[in-house]
Amino acid sequence: MRKIFNIVICIFLCSCGFKPLYQKTAYNDLADKTSEIVIAPVQDFDGARGVDLRNNLLNKLTPDGKPDNPKYQLNITLSQPKITDYTIKNDGIASSYLITMNAKYNLKDIKNNNVILEKTANSQISYNILKDQFSTEMLKNNAIKLAINDIAEQIYFSIIIYFTEKTNGKI
Repeated sequence: MRKIFNIVICIFLCSCGFKPLYQKTAYNDLADKTSEIVIAPVQDFDGARGVDLRNNLLNKLTPDGKPDNPKYQLNITLSQPKITDYTIKNDGIASSYLITMNAKYNLKDIKNNNVILEKTANSQISYNILKDQFSTEMLKNNAIKLAINDIAEQIYFSIIIYFTEKTNGKI
């Protein structure tokens, strides 16, 4: 019964056009493409957040280390977090904040210096305001880290989708 179920699932997945994103084939080896990307230092508001974003992307795009012969360069500019009141109590005092962060990025072909991908990644994370100021500050720092991780995921998947579409002839 289990074999029949697995066969039926495979038939349904194949008939809907499902293709595994990370499948290695002769035509679609995403790991080789992403390993050809060198990530420039991130331009940001304080230096530390840019390092976090860059390290996150290095682990995702080039886990084997810096490429010997890079074909692409990823440039990122990270905005300063904007903090706004998110939830306001009846007495007019905010009980939570919303952090909004943006990162403008582009992927350049090093050979001819053409920008082949240019986008903006956005993230919004909220955190509560507590009576203890230290705890609130820790929540704020954690929210910024979560926003940076979210931005890194968006950039990573945007690059993966670009190379997948390029390989499949859609670009």
